[in-house]
Order: sequence, then structure tokens, then C-alpha cells
Amino acid sequence: MNFLENIELHEADYSKTEWKVYQYVTKNIETLETFTITKIAELSHTSTSAVLRFCQTLGYKGFKDFRYAAIDYLHHYYKRDSADILDQMTDNYTSLINQIRNLNRDDINRLSQAILTPEKLHIFGIYLSSLPAKYLHMGLQNIGIASHFAGDLNSGSHLTNIISEEDTLIMFSVAGSISNYKRSLSALQNNMPKNSYLITLNEKATSAKYFGHTIVLPGSVFSQQSIVDIQSVTIIFVEILLNLIHEKLG
Repeated sequence: MNFLENIELHEADYSKTEWKVYQYVTKNIETLETFTITKIAELSHTSTSAVLRFCQTLGYKGFKDFRYAAIDYLHHYYKRDSADILDQMTDNYTSLINQIRNLNRDDINRLSQAILTPEKLHIFGIYLSSLPAKYLHMGLQNIGIASHFAGDLNSGSHLTNIISEEDTLIMFSVAGSISNYKRSLSALQNNMPKNSYLITLNEKATSAKYFGHTIVLPGSVFSQQSIVDIQSVTIIFVEILLNLIHEKLG
């Protein structure tokens, strides 16, 4: 049973307010990918508690699980009007960019402020994640902020010799794998910098426990779709971050 079939199966179970949510969801299913629970409540003329009850009636723990199921349905089962490959790619990338709106502003501001501190800054990413790490490193150089960059496991392990607890460490990792952390930064396990950030696309990243802060970017639902390069959202995030820092400098 797919996402939409589950919604239709529970038609008889909805309360009056849940029925309003049901009508909105079934008529505007594509909006579930980017809209928050507050936005859906507003557009369905209900409340966030009504939307939450609707999600729970369907068997989800909360809105977050409901939304993930909706995204999975949209990208694996839902048939859009256009079959044009350019339209499909544009829709997918647009959806990724729109989801960045849901990131916690406080987390991003905290990261930008950490970058602006006078202490040393270290940026690390391996394999494909070295691309956004290097892009951030070079972008910061362009606005006069120095940083150390490591783009492979060997150079990452050498970073541990110069990192202190007062510094800022930023690691990019799509999967947030604990194995890559252990093969490069394990020497810091007991004295990680207070300003340590993991930037990942995996909300269940196993290495997150070693970092003081974790920022989860959207895009994991596309990880098995070759039509979309999930690294693009990380690059876009870096571009946004650089502009935010530049604005604070000004």
C-alpha cells in the first residue's frame, strides 16, 4: 500500500477537522514536499494540532514521518503531468532548494558566527564531500577568512595535530558514516572542539554523536535516483552560508 492509498483507506476515520486536512492533502499532494505543518494547517483552514492528529490517524508518529512518506511517494510512485526529462530534473532540483527553507535559522547563524570567531577554522570532507568543503574553504578565502582544508582521509588525520578545543571544525559527509570519522578524526574523540559541526544529509548519521552540532540538509530521498546529484544541495547550502557571512562582515 502506497502513501495515497493509505490516506484514502482511512477516509471513514477522520474527524471533521481531519477531513479538511484530507481534502487539502489529496488535492495538493505535491506541496507536501516543501510545506511545513503550519503552512498546511493555514491552507487547510485548520490547526497544527489537527494536521498532527491527521498524521497519527494514518499511523505516523508525527508530521515528520508523514512528510518523509509523502516525499518518498512523490518521487517513486506519483505520476506528474510532464514526462519531459528536463521538467523532471528541474522539479527535483527546485524541490531540493525549497526544502532548504525548512532549516533551523539558529543553527545556521550559530555556524556562521563560529566561522567568524578569531580561533582557527578547519574544514574537512572526503570523496565527493570534499567538493563543498573545498568550496567553503576557497569562498572564505575570497572574503578574507583563513581556514585549513583537508580533502582526504590522510590529510584529515593530520588535521588532528593542529586542532585545539577552542577551534572550529566543520566536516561535510553525505552519509555521516562513523567509519570515515574513525579513520581520520578519531584522535579528537575525547577533545573535540566545542564548535564542531557535522553537515550531512542523513538525519541518522552515526558520527553525529561526536560533534557538538549537526546540520541535516535535505536530499536523502533522492540518494537512489541517478537523475539528481545530491551534492548540489550541499554546494547551494555553502553558497548561502558564504553570503550570510559576507553580510555579517559588511
